[in-house]
Amino acid sequence: MQDREWDDHLSWHAEATFYHTRIWSRILQAAFPALRDAGIWLSAPGARATLPLHEWRRLGGAWTTLQSSFPFLYGGPVPRRIGEVDLMAEALRALADRGRSYALVGNPFAPGPAQSPKETSVSEDRTHILTLPATHEEYWDGVLSTAKRNDVRRLTKKGVTVRLDEDGAQAGTIYRFYRLSFARWGGRPGLVYPEGLYRAMLRLGEGHVRLYVAEHEGRVLGGAFIVRWNGHVHYHAGYFDHEARSLRPNVLLQERIIRDAIADRFRDYDFLPSGGNRGVEEFKESFGGEPVPIFRYSHASALHRLAALLRGRRAASERQAEVDPRHD
Repeated sequence: MQDREWDDHLSWHAEATFYHTRIWSRILQAAFPALRDAGIWLSAPGARATLPLHEWRRLGGAWTTLQSSFPFLYGGPVPRRIGEVDLMAEALRALADRGRSYALVGNPFAPGPAQSPKETSVSEDRTHILTLPATHEEYWDGVLSTAKRNDVRRLTKKGVTVRLDEDGAQAGTIYRFYRLSFARWGGRPGLVYPEGLYRAMLRLGEGHVRLYVAEHEGRVLGGAFIVRWNGHVHYHAGYFDHEARSLRPNVLLQERIIRDAIADRFRDYDFLPSGGNRGVEEFKESFGGEPVPIFRYSHASALHRLAALLRGRRAASERQAEVDPRHD
């Protein structure tokens, strides 16, 4: 497929996100060698749509999962609907017919559940989206909560600052905060994002990815990788120094990101899902974020189900051995 044709098609549809683009696909392939691009065009009467797909290959390709979009970000066809046809439902049927494992996360800019095959598991998540006003003054006076306005003033007086790290010099520092957070999160997650992902975003993002850094008296407090494309601004990821949490750098960082997005005439700011953490959701709501549902569709192939069953039996056996050890 032609990358330019794909992304030009997306640019005509307000629902398209950076995570649907060929730019994002190139970033992923640079960061995850086991990932293969498998995006396809879908046809409907009088029109067509793109469906980003990424084949996650393990054990030399013996284990594969089709994902749209990797890793667990927005995907699905663009456009979602053509006339009366829901192409999300069509895409799910096409994935089910392949007989392999798949995971497809919907798009909050083309919301709503889709009819899915009976073997597909459906779960609901949500993100928070702020529709950006025309000016920062409108946002400051009419959207931002009084408590957050006071926080911004107080932290500014304390000397906390936020700047755009144009050459990505602090990417490694911000990534280290991510790795240090594992202990607080309860251990190493199932998928650890490599530092190369964030460096590839800055290097290959064609100017659509920014790194904002919060500092205090020369010390880096944290930062966030921000994606800006097609009228949407996404808070892709942010990591902070836990030892500096009293300075609340994410407050000033959010206000600066939103201020810049308004100045550059973007339509909306997407905070991205919060994993069901109500405290994090309330933080986003205090900046004007409104909840928008997202649906996740997944299916495990027979081979994956068998492997999961065997892993479960092995874990149960190991637990039993711990409580009832046998000695010769």
